[in-house]
Amino acid sequence: MIGASLEDSQNEDGSYETAISFYGEMENEVLNNKWSAYDSAGKKYEAHFRGASGYINTLPDSWKVGLIEMGDRNMPNPYQFRIEGLSQIPKELTLVREVVNKRYTDPDWSVLME
Repeated sequence: MIGASLEDSQNEDGSYETAISFYGEMENEVLNNKWSAYDSAGKKYEAHFRGASGYINTLPDSWKVGLIEMGDRNMPNPYQFRIEGLSQIPKELTLVREVVNKRYTDPDWSVLME
């Protein structure tokens, strides 16, 4: 994490939101997911991301192998989460990612259906 700041909301309604700037890596597709943020009291906030992403160690014909880089370290602006309704920077914040389009790397995976 690079830092956190209080910013004017991108909704242009006079409210504020917390922006968390960082560089990182993750598996699965960067799209088709939903992010939420929880403060130390357990209150849930919607989190939206913005910034450049790229692929690391992928095959020439498939992005499904390797990682997704969040934020390009060669660019001046890191990746950001914008957290709506969070009008102060908390001491502790938990980000949760719900993957809507999961990539399975085990070809023998199974699910018990009853």
